[in-house]
Amino acid sequence: MKHRNGFTLIEVVVAAALLGIVGLAIVAFLSAFAQGATARTRVSDPAIEGALAIERLHALAPQLRCVLASRDDMAALWLSDAVPSRSVHLSELGWMRFDAENGEVLLERVDRAAFDADRLLESEFEHDADFLAVRLDAFRAGILKESVLAEGLDHGSFIALRRGNGVELQLEAAQNSARLALSPALQEEPLR
Repeated sequence: MKHRNGFTLIEVVVAAALLGIVGLAIVAFLSAFAQGATARTRVSDPAIEGALAIERLHALAPQLRCVLASRDDMAALWLSDAVPSRSVHLSELGWMRFDAENGEVLLERVDRAAFDADRLLESEFEHDADFLAVRLDAFRAGILKESVLAEGLDHGSFIALRRGNGVELQLEAAQNSARLALSPALQEEPLR
């Protein structure tokens, strides 16, 4: 009997079919991976980013009092009444702003370490103070600390409402937009 070296036609067909199936699986996996990477680089829904921004703001400033002033790209916030006086102090002040360069909504406030280093830094403001200019002074002094509230946005703006003490945050991303109420009602402390 003669011993044959090599493969039969059926073995070659089965091997080619298995190689084809594995090749198709690799192509499908690479295609899905590329689509997922593209989806991750795209901007997310501005409504979701806005809701996350509000939740992060409430996590960072759970006693948010009200919006003190706003302009198109920024709002000054009274974050808490930590110094019980019914007036705004520098340690209670924060600024929520849209950083157009990075597409982020940021919460900025004076770094606690700055107050620890200089106790005279704490100051009390009149109700009609220019709270937006105070941010510029703190920025120039290099004492601001920022936290990212939302990212991946094309545009963000703060819109003062006509009635009452309200501000809306409008976010835009990938030709979608969302508007969120930013300011709670001004709360009064009980008299003691």
